[in-house]
Amino acid sequence: MIRKALPILVSVGVTLLLTSQWSDIKRYVRIKQLSMGQGHPENVPAEGRKAYPQRPGGGAADGTGDFGSASRGGPALAG
Repeated sequence: MIRKALPILVSVGVTLLLTSQWSDIKRYVRIKQLSMGQGHPENVPAEGRKAYPQRPGGGAADGTGDFGSASRGGPALAG
């Protein structure tokens, strides 16, 4: 029974892995085409999470953000 179920479970697992990573696979293939001199940059999807605050004042107010921290040359704000 387990011998019959194992190949099915493995194929289901591989299918789930491929479907969950499909957008990254597609992006990788298109970037690879660009590096080989084929394709066009407009065809490479650039989706992703927005890492920066989308409105003024949405960042870290204590000076520890990406560009405001003292370790990056910004002002050291004492709170």
